[in-house]
Amino acid sequence: MKKTFTVLLLVVAMLAMPFSVYAADETSGSMSVVFEYTAPEPEPDPEPPADPTTYIIEIPATVTNDNIEHIPITASKNTIDEGKMVTVSVDWDKSYDSEGYFNLYKDKGELSEESIRCRVLLYLDDNLTEGVYVDYFETTRDRPLVKFLAGETTPSYGGHIGLKPLVEYSGASSGTYTGTLYFNIQVVDAD
Repeated sequence: MKKTFTVLLLVVAMLAMPFSVYAADETSGSMSVVFEYTAPEPEPDPEPPADPTTYIIEIPATVTNDNIEHIPITASKNTIDEGKMVTVSVDWDKSYDSEGYFNLYKDKGELSEESIRCRVLLYLDDNLTEGVYVDYFETTRDRPLVKFLAGETTPSYGGHIGLKPLVEYSGASSGTYTGTLYFNIQVVDAD
């Protein structure tokens, strides 16, 4: 029993001693690493922040001959503060030429460029029978096309526009004409 204990003690001592390993003329080597880690328990999630004041206004990205006379501007979310409203208006400087008209172009920038003037009509009723043009006259600059009161997704004013290409006066040839109408969307004090 004494011999076994001595041998066991000698083996334990040898295993506990540091060893250096040398290899001559080796061009590669490797080492396996095993690391066990226990992460601390995560902190509980704090209360989620309150829903920020947001709104989602939907304006069609593309208009064609099929829907050019009736273009809805809608809201699908509106959590703005009480006493405020979201308004949408045409960006006059980006959309209209120096005479206050919106233009559609064929071959824009080419020698063969042609254009058709186009009026922007704001419908004042849900039947889309009464309207007012919101171009040409400087007094219509920044006139809202639609207003959404706080918390409402149904407009309190406007909500539909139409585009009226003036083809009868243009002398333009047949073809596809394009243009970009830009909008300003703002949160302002309610009327």
